[in-house]
Amino acid sequence: MARLSLGENRWRMLRRALGAKRFRYVDCRNMTRHDQQHFDWLVGNGFFAIAGDGTFEVTDKGRAAADLGLYDWEPAGAAPPPRRPRTGK
Repeated sequence: MARLSLGENRWRMLRRALGAKRFRYVDCRNMTRHDQQHFDWLVGNGFFAIAGDGTFEVTDKGRAAADLGLYDWEPAGAAPPPRRPRTGK
């Protein structure tokens, strides 16, 4: 497992959303052209959860990552390296 950085723009979106119990997309925008992509990434990776009626909530994973901007990442479906046959005496 690795600890990766969210990047500044995603981290700022996450920090803006922390103050509200439920929020809308426009409440956490940074007003940059990539905001929608960053927001979709945060929802897709479990930092924000859909609360319904166009609102979202910060998940526990999001709260943990909001402090330092780091999150735990483990590659999905990564197979362990193949084992070499033992040559023994």
